[in-house]
Amino acid sequence: MKSTIISHIGKRKINQDFTLVKSINADTFLYLIADGMGGYDNGDVAASIVIDSVSTFLTNTKELNENAIKKAINKANLAVRQYQEQHHSKLGSTLGGIIVSGETARAFWVGDVKILHYSKSKLSFESKPHNLKNELSEADDSIDNLDFSKYNHVVTRSIQGDVKKSEPSFQKFLLNKGDKVFVCSDGVHNIMDSLTLQYLLNINETSGTLLDTIDQRLIEEANDNASLILIEDFSISG
Repeated sequence: MKSTIISHIGKRKINQDFTLVKSINADTFLYLIADGMGGYDNGDVAASIVIDSVSTFLTNTKELNENAIKKAINKANLAVRQYQEQHHSKLGSTLGGIIVSGETARAFWVGDVKILHYSKSKLSFESKPHNLKNELSEADDSIDNLDFSKYNHVVTRSIQGDVKKSEPSFQKFLLNKGDKVFVCSDGVHNIMDSLTLQYLLNINETSGTLLDTIDQRLIEEANDNASLILIEDFSISG
């Protein structure tokens, strides 16, 4: 298995995106992106706390299932809340992650870090961000006919000390030879949506040229922090 990280500061003063690639055992790997929330104090601190807390818990858990991931996120909430109380500061971070074990991937997310799975050069799965636009759309189907794009950036779930507001979503999928999986912060998918990434996958003959193309676009266009992890070359039996 192979992974590549790209992370840019954009036009921000600091990069509040934190990434992690970690081997849990010989067959299992953890990939995380935490995006510190720009409207809060110390977003970079929050993202760092979340990455450290979630990765530490999952690395020391025997069974990596949905219950374990929820517990890891709850631990991260506690760590963020403790920091808030000690420093009298508001902290928050969104989170997206994947646990890959053999031919199985378990994706989870809180907020608007996206997980994208491409199989046979086509989009197979795209996570649905926890934002106000999607919540309004789910509440009223007719809202899809209106322009609510301004609500894309209003995150409705995050890790900011309140367990009730940080419920993760999950998706489990099988991996095939040649598949590619992306974890990307909103600074990436606001510039390149899932169909744009699919197009780039199909016109670039190698992962190297694909990553160069993505990297150059982010250098030229990213206003926000923009980070991604590309995971590929899975060990598929048979």
